[in-house]
Amino acid sequence: MNLCRTALLLSLLGSTTACGGGASSSATLQSPDGKYRVIHVVDARWQQDGAATEMAAALDRHTEVALVFAHNDDMAFRASLACKQKQRTGIRIVGIGGSADAQKRVADGSIDATVLHPTCADTVIDMALLACSGIAPPRRLVLGTRLYTKATLAAGGTIVPAPGDIVVAMLRGQHASVLTTTPSIDVVFRIGMALRTDGEARRTRIGDELQAAAKRYPQIQFDCHAAEGPEQEQKLVRDFIAQNYNAIVMAPTDPTTLAPLCKEAIAKEIKVVVLDRELAGVDCSCFVACDEKSIGRAVATAIKELLPSGGAIVELQGTMTASAAQERHQFFVEALGLRKHP
Repeated sequence: MNLCRTALLLSLLGSTTACGGGASSSATLQSPDGKYRVIHVVDARWQQDGAATEMAAALDRHTEVALVFAHNDDMAFRASLACKQKQRTGIRIVGIGGSADAQKRVADGSIDATVLHPTCADTVIDMALLACSGIAPPRRLVLGTRLYTKATLAAGGTIVPAPGDIVVAMLRGQHASVLTTTPSIDVVFRIGMALRTDGEARRTRIGDELQAAAKRYPQIQFDCHAAEGPEQEQKLVRDFIAQNYNAIVMAPTDPTTLAPLCKEAIAKEIKVVVLDRELAGVDCSCFVACDEKSIGRAVATAIKELLPSGGAIVELQGTMTASAAQERHQFFVEALGLRKHP
């Protein structure tokens, strides 16, 4: 059975598979008052080219598109270009990422809003320093985000808080003598990290911001090494353990690969701070991540501001086997109060 015949059969069941593209759903999500309707959902796999292709297809199928919500800023930008190529004006574009480049695109009108996906670098380094200093950080910290629109760029965006923000602020106040850039002790803590970027701009930004955060503290020696794949990543972490580093920062791409090494490090009383994705079945010293629920709320806020009278929405998702993509969809749907509409 060819792909397009499969699409025809699935469409009778309320969903379709776009010929030559990603999986999409034609089932409508709608707010209770009927103002906001998601009329086209597609898995563009975080890719710019995929987003352009799928956006063009959505525009061919739907004349009433008012806004595009893309799960990252690159897809948002390519969606905006697809709208221009199709000469469809007035369609608002919302992305997630909030990088400096994305903020420039908001400023020049290429996209209308971006929601920050923070690296949490300052918090990760602070929690590692506290742990090395004998102060147990919280086991789990979930941080908020910022919403950038053209109206709020100059003010640094609109803060969308999460509970972890308050906890971090309290810890910094309570332990200012430890989290100081002018320490009174000569001890230098060695903190290691093996970072796989896998060509992702955000993961490169994580490395850059972690190193910048660590440089604030003369009492930290932060050794961040690039890892080309899982084998090199594991080798570097084993080296940190063998050299008895004070702490290791992990930003796993796979929740299982580094779990045994995390256990090994903790058994040797090496502190482990995990960023973004939790390790399967392991209690680390501290887990730090951005709150995807706050991101969903920020997206909903942007949509309400950009479409005060409501309208039809296209959602360009990331790879939907990824937890980040699933949570972004879930919390965006919850924040707008969307329900399946027959």
